[in-house]
Amino acid sequence: MRVDLLSAASLNGLVTMGRGRSSYDVIEYLPPIPPEFWAVKAEIRRRHDAVLIGTNTVLTNDPTMASHGSAEHRVVRATLDRTGRIPRHFRFFDGSVRTLIGVTGATPPDYLQFLEERGVEAVPCGAPEEESKADLRLFLEGLEAKGIRSVVCEGGGILSRALLDQGLLGDIHVLVLPVILDGGSVNLFEGAGMPVPLKLEGMERVWEAVVLRYSIR
Repeated sequence: MRVDLLSAASLNGLVTMGRGRSSYDVIEYLPPIPPEFWAVKAEIRRRHDAVLIGTNTVLTNDPTMASHGSAEHRVVRATLDRTGRIPRHFRFFDGSVRTLIGVTGATPPDYLQFLEERGVEAVPCGAPEEESKADLRLFLEGLEAKGIRSVVCEGGGILSRALLDQGLLGDIHVLVLPVILDGGSVNLFEGAGMPVPLKLEGMERVWEAVVLRYSIR
């Protein structure tokens, strides 16, 4: 299983206007974004079998994660939701594309039944030492068992940090936006951690943004 990261971030490495704010709010402070910018993001998504986002990102953005779909690329989206926090009217449950959600022993039975009724594939990923907690590695193994060989994670910062700390990340794609955000907002990699050396693998200017690709040394 290959797991890469894709995220748009401000020049000072932040991904939202503030905690609990949607990442879409940043757009109103940017110059008009041309189609070629979104095309770069879509092309990176299409290199992978599935797009993965964290539960908090689903809750704040209510995304479809399906804008990159095409006749040649079948969209697959995934997240973890061990306690059934995602509201049942959210677009993640609209049935438009294949959807997988990580669950554990703490997941409410009625939520599991709801997922089954909506055609959402539940992926058991309870940690061996504590079944109520989600184990990222087990979740990725569960995705792989369902035919998904590569995933691009689009955050948020908590999930990105967890993947980094557990040595699960491959390439890191950062779309550096022409904006500086409040330093108290959500970081690209949220929380404390050890320094991680990177190697620059690619760099491209698109519009007023810079697309960087790093690998972990």
